[in-house]
Amino acid sequence: MHPDQAVGDMVDYALALRKPFACVPCCVYWKEFPRRKRGDGKMVRTYEDLVEWLKAKDPNIQEDVLDFEGKNRVLWWRPPELSR
Repeated sequence: MHPDQAVGDMVDYALALRKPFACVPCCVYWKEFPRRKRGDGKMVRTYEDLVEWLKAKDPNIQEDVLDFEGKNRVLWWRPPELSR
């Protein structure tokens, strides 16, 4: 899924409902989301910041790289109870 501005809400929703997800974060939209903060309190302003901010939502969020150019980092999560 390529969620654009909804990426944070999509991840939060999936985690809250314990639903597996996969997403390819793309655009940061840092001006639209001034409340997105990194662990050090600074704003999420870069693509790397966005990926790390999303991964910090749950220690079990995984990252893989898809075999194409461009924004190719996929973040995914599966509830531990489904991983058995």
